[in-house]
Amino acid sequence: MARDARETFAERVKEIDSLFRKGDLKAFWPRLRTLVRMAPDRTDLSRKKSHYLVSLAWRSVLRGDLASARRFLAYADRHVNPTHLTPYFVRERAEHRRRLEAAEARAQEPKGP
Repeated sequence: MARDARETFAERVKEIDSLFRKGDLKAFWPRLRTLVRMAPDRTDLSRKKSHYLVSLAWRSVLRGDLASARRFLAYADRHVNPTHLTPYFVRERAEHRRRLEAAEARAQEPKGP
């Protein structure tokens, strides 16, 4: 049973990630919400969800889409059970939040001539 849930999760991530890369946000967000609602009692999937949302946030930063990056991190904060996370996953999210804040600060700096 557990193996099947992980496989289903991995398949859905691949589908959702394809939509993210294409920029099809209309199809992306409903599927992401469904993914995050999947098996809320499963510690292993909560950790995978947290990591995936952090990766979406970081890729958004790299694209220059800081608002989406903040949205992904906030979504993880609201929808991933924090009691399921090890210190590694808590640090990972905190580190990427600091990186986002640094990128936001750089974006506010005046541009040269």
